[in-house]
Amino acid sequence: MNLVVHITKHIHLKQQQQNSEDVDPEDLADYFPAFMWVVRDFALQLKDSDGEDITAREYLESALEEQKGITEQIMEKNRIRKLIKCFFKERDCCTMV
Repeated sequence: MNLVVHITKHIHLKQQQQNSEDVDPEDLADYFPAFMWVVRDFALQLKDSDGEDITAREYLESALEEQKGITEQIMEKNRIRKLIKCFFKERDCCTMV
């Protein structure tokens, strides 16, 4: 996840007569590949909070939901979640036992 935070430092867009600070981060999503989260040694059952079966993609999306709280650790994790959702519009998950 740390990759997402640092990768933006190395992306440069050529724009005519625009300051690079004016670039909307969501515009950068067009330049990112699809995101595939591969989870090794996955032992959990793919169920939602109601006990219903969910897909691996739904598991990923629930993992990317912002958590409540104001501690520094929660805020940093939520920032990473936002970056992944912002930069990787196409994302999927694969679980391996």
